[in-house]
Amino acid sequence: MIGATLAGVAYPTLAAPLQPLLPVLVAGLIFTGFYGFSLGEATEQRVSLPVVASLLCLYLLVPVALYPVAAAVLSGEMLLGVLVVLSAPLAAGSSIIWTRLGGGNTVLTTIVVLASMLLAPLVMPSLITLFADSAVEVSASALILELGAIVLAGGALAYVVPDGSVSESQLDGFSIATIGALIYAGVGGSTLALEPSQLAFVGAIGAAAIGLSAAVAYGLYVHGMGQDDCVTVLFSSSMKNMSVSVMIGAVLGGGTIVASITAFYVVQQLVSSSLVRHLDAATSG
Repeated sequence: MIGATLAGVAYPTLAAPLQPLLPVLVAGLIFTGFYGFSLGEATEQRVSLPVVASLLCLYLLVPVALYPVAAAVLSGEMLLGVLVVLSAPLAAGSSIIWTRLGGGNTVLTTIVVLASMLLAPLVMPSLITLFADSAVEVSASALILELGAIVLAGGALAYVVPDGSVSESQLDGFSIATIGALIYAGVGGSTLALEPSQLAFVGAIGAAAIGLSAAVAYGLYVHGMGQDDCVTVLFSSSMKNMSVSVMIGAVLGGGTIVASITAFYVVQQLVSSSLVRHLDAATSG
């Protein structure tokens, strides 16, 4: 991510040719999240409290609670980047990985991923339109159509590609390369004007989102929910999807918007890694 950002600043020549390919790249990343997903296994799961709690936290509590905090300090494209990532669906890869490493229920996490992706074409544009400054031109209908087409394309591709034909290492390599291309295209697409203090504050917002998830998970644990389901809620209610965020950020202006999204995402990954180590130590103890 850092390398792609630096490349976008130092050598932005290829950013413009990549712009038309952004929806295709995001559809490919959605494919990697859905590939191998067992629909039969999911249908055996009833609509449960962890799934509902995760979706409410992801799309309601996190954006509504944290965007006003961000707006009190940030402005312009930096604030717009925070709004975009706060409105995004759940990250498929990282949420499932952290849930598994933390001892949670990965089937429930995958269901939350799928549900959030299906809701994204409606919820994400609505949240951006609701909170965005009046000076920012956002076409909700265009975002709905574009996100809907991308989610359907990625899901359809995951459905038609036979299970086992693509290895996990190939999926991981493709995901890393594609995220790098998305960041490069977004950063290289416009002039960056960054202040380290603002990036640090964006990172604090990312950490605060994880903190809200932890508070919700702990509240459910106190009220009797099993530890594995609480871990599921912890990593399924605020881990925002970087690829979708970067694509929307690039459409809205790129550059500083994408840098803001990247800072948010990096801090979330670092905090999640720390939480997993803490959970592992607590379990071992």
